[in-house]
Amino acid sequence: MKFAALALALVSAVSGYTLLNASNFEAETKDGIWLVKYYSPSCPWSRRFAPTWQKVYTDLQDGLGPKDIFFGEVDCKENRAICDAADIDGYPTVVHYNQGVNKGEVPGGQSYENLANYAQAL
Repeated sequence: MKFAALALALVSAVSGYTLLNASNFEAETKDGIWLVKYYSPSCPWSRRFAPTWQKVYTDLQDGLGPKDIFFGEVDCKENRAICDAADIDGYPTVVHYNQGVNKGEVPGGQSYENLANYAQAL
């Protein structure tokens, strides 16, 4: 019940989902608030985290509001330079960006509740 209420409270917070790579990363993340998942497709933890990440995004995507949050992901196997620039040293890692500035890794773990609460607080 607590998760359902949280999900309903967040439906107006998200704006879009983008696959980020070397050709679009800077242009996409330069405006707005972003939560970016860094992952490796061969990493078992990344594969386990994928459904949680998708659920957070899906629960937020239906209603766009004044506090738009953009979601993206970077495949570090294909985009090593982006991951190196963000100091990614393990997978998966979720990083908060605001107007193109890396604000650091989302603290508190990668549970649905933690990520949803973090997004709500932005």
